[in-house]
Amino acid sequence: MDPLTYLGPLGLALLLGLAVGAEREWQGKPAGMRTHALIAVGTCLFVLAGRYGFPETVPGTPGVDPARIAAQVVTGIGFLGAGVIFFNKNIVHGMTTAASIWSTTAMALACGAGLYWAAVAVAVVQLAVVAGLAPVENALAHHVRHAGRLQIRYTSSGALAAALKKCTEEGYKVTEMQGEDGDGYERTTDFVLSGRGQVGDLTVKLRTIDGIEGVKYHEEQSDIV
Repeated sequence: MDPLTYLGPLGLALLLGLAVGAEREWQGKPAGMRTHALIAVGTCLFVLAGRYGFPETVPGTPGVDPARIAAQVVTGIGFLGAGVIFFNKNIVHGMTTAASIWSTTAMALACGAGLYWAAVAVAVVQLAVVAGLAPVENALAHHVRHAGRLQIRYTSSGALAAALKKCTEEGYKVTEMQGEDGDGYERTTDFVLSGRGQVGDLTVKLRTIDGIEGVKYHEEQSDIV
């Protein structure tokens, strides 16, 4: 067999995996260039083994299906993708990286199957989506609806009133004020609020108010259907 028959697809899978991984590396994500490159090369080799690894087998032999190896790759890559997803403070992290791993696997499968232009097209689309849509997502983040609990630590009732006013000015509706813990210098009260905007910007502005000693926000967990 001509070495280019398998070295060509492996090289292409490696380059495309590196390109996709470089974007993840630039964004500071846990799965970067090395991870994506290894996934791409390994996946491509699995497919090549299914296509060319059994030359003595007569095509059409019952029970022999080279595509079966590719199917097992698709099944197994799910475990690797799940490993980069984690849940912290009611926020899911790693979904884009997991999807990137899944798409890189499909790209490498296409390389191994000889669908080179399809692999290149997927890599271009993937880079355009994960890198090009980031500014759009950032713009939308300023208008995303939030509902959660804002814990305010303060030293005077005037500071608490100023915090309530600031929440209203920023477009948030405080539907409930819960409790007042502490009988010394500092006290804490929870605001149950909802509205659209960047909660991070709101908490920063609240901390600048005299008498506000600390602010913590907890997003309400939505029901998943």
